Amino acid sequence: MLSSLLFMLLLAFSAEPAAASGAAAVLSQDIAVTLDPPRHELGGESRIAFAPGSRKVRLRLAKQARVDSVRCAGRDLPFTFRSGAIELELPQGETSVALAYHASFNDQVARHPAAGEDPSYGVNATIGSEGTFLGGGAYWYPVPEQVPASRKVTVSAPAGTEAITFGARLARETSAGVTRSVWQETRPVGGLSLCAGPYLVEERKAAGITLYSYFYRDNAQLAPRYLDAAAKYLTLYQELFGPYPFEKFAVVENFFPTGYGFPSFTLLGGSVIKLPFIVDTSLPHEIAHSWWGNGIDVDLSEGNWCEGLVTYLADYLLKERRSQAEAAEYRRQLLIDYASLVTTENDFPLTAFVSRNDPASRAIGYGKAAMVFHMIRSRIGDEAFFSALRELARQRMYRSASWSDLLAAFVRASGQDLAPIRPLIERKGGARLALSGAQSRRLATGWQVTGTLRQSPPYFGQDVPLRLETAAGALTRPVPVPAQGAASFDLAAPGQPQRLLLDPDAEIFRVLSPGEIPATVNSIKGAGNLIGVITRNCRVERGSFRAFLASLSQGKAAVVDEADLKPGQAARHDLLFCGLPGDPALLPAGAETISRGGATEQGDTLTFTVLQRSAPEQGVVALFEPGSPAAAVQYGPKVTHYGKYGYLLFSGGANRRKATAPPADGGAVVRFPGYAP
Repeated sequence: MLSSLLFMLLLAFSAEPAAASGAAAVLSQDIAVTLDPPRHELGGESRIAFAPGSRKVRLRLAKQARVDSVRCAGRDLPFTFRSGAIELELPQGETSVALAYHASFNDQVARHPAAGEDPSYGVNATIGSEGTFLGGGAYWYPVPEQVPASRKVTVSAPAGTEAITFGARLARETSAGVTRSVWQETRPVGGLSLCAGPYLVEERKAAGITLYSYFYRDNAQLAPRYLDAAAKYLTLYQELFGPYPFEKFAVVENFFPTGYGFPSFTLLGGSVIKLPFIVDTSLPHEIAHSWWGNGIDVDLSEGNWCEGLVTYLADYLLKERRSQAEAAEYRRQLLIDYASLVTTENDFPLTAFVSRNDPASRAIGYGKAAMVFHMIRSRIGDEAFFSALRELARQRMYRSASWSDLLAAFVRASGQDLAPIRPLIERKGGARLALSGAQSRRLATGWQVTGTLRQSPPYFGQDVPLRLETAAGALTRPVPVPAQGAASFDLAAPGQPQRLLLDPDAEIFRVLSPGEIPATVNSIKGAGNLIGVITRNCRVERGSFRAFLASLSQGKAAVVDEADLKPGQAARHDLLFCGLPGDPALLPAGAETISRGGATEQGDTLTFTVLQRSAPEQGVVALFEPGSPAAAVQYGPKVTHYGKYGYLLFSGGANRRKATAPPADGGAVVRFPGYAP
């Protein structure tokens, strides 16, 4: 199962080709392509009209393409085609050029793609009988240096092969053994992507928008469910952000497990479409990208903000609408993921985030950024927050925006100073906070709690929520922590103090202390010094164990036999055992009480357990216990998708049990005398 690709924020494939200085303005572009799936080829023609006075023209086209002709005013025009660039000069007084070309696209689609953070699975463009995917970065048509003011695409394919691309569908017909469709954009954005396959097509009108589903026969019965959900979320997001910016919205099935959001359609892998929760997780995420990332492109000069914003407005906001407890747990998990996966070696500021390429970059560009948007919203309030987004959509639609543009919009809407937020965007990491010296004492009029909020470098200034639980109820107070370091607090309590908690609802972005982080799959994925250990009980070959490590982003980890593991070496590293070690001393104290849950059984079963070492030792120890080589192959790649869990049991083709042991409190909780859970 490749659901992690969709749980997280997935890459919005809508990068606009950069306009070179002095590039010729493009008034219109007509593109006509004919797909030849058996030969993995397309034949294309394109007519491009430039603004009057344009002379030098530069176009991008796939390096492997063959340019058949370049003509202007009915005559052949000299041109050069090198390294994917066509260069030509328009004759004096001429403004249009017509090109004909052929190209082959046949990126191989893995039958069982390995787990990872590459949302394309290495496929940029492929044409075949199973389906066609042509990404915008594949340059499957001549791409001008500037996006045209209008653009039309005609796609011809063997009868029964339906195609879809950006824009409104003007025509669709099948005759003489050819299925043809015509698409028109009124406000083109970015580079075009195109999909085709033996789809069954459904259409309806909802929320003032034309909706389509393009599903393969095996999943066609799911189309009404997806169209209903699309109508629901388009209605919601139009209320929050303003009018939907494109001519249609379509849910399109892909023949490999992508999770893309394009201008006017989303492309979801067939294996994922079947999952019952996708309509309320990945689908609204991709719909939100219609405004943020597709309608408004990202100015990458200050980093990619759209993945964090869409994570917040889709993945998070929908949970918040269901339950405040669910929302707090989601925020807490974002902090846990960051602390588990991000190290001083792989950290970077949000201004350096472009797209995810590993678990750490996802935790930063999606998770940390989402928390920054939550802090902005908490600071300025819902009315100003969503008003700013609507105004930004009005002003910047079909253009690009930067972090500075977003912050300026929030400041205008609220009148509040957001300067304290900028360090979280422009600098690595976040505040490392802990309670220190907390004491309670009884006064004549009640109780008093005093102490210090310590901050370890690097320092960040912000208001930190403290919750004091007492016999007479709980109270929450923000404590301003300066950018220079620590802050003292003095809280008046209505009753005898029981517990003091530092940011218990995860309202701010901070780096959790090790004691606040549960031992999970992500602890292994983020380990910087992991050793894989093969025991005598390991039921797989060394190569299979290495493949499992690679699926957890630990392909470079050293692998040793248990007999060769030195005591000092074990103490200094996180360990992942294949099988149960023969030496019990290698396991954390209390490990013998773990429910094995069938882990020692041979056959169709696999367990994965992550254990926290007890102080003063640090780090984690994990046990990978497949019941057979076949079970390792079947279930091993699934483990990475359960990042927040510390115990997993697979059998009978599915996950049967998942759990996470609670963490210690670190410096985030103080229990006063007399506290009873």
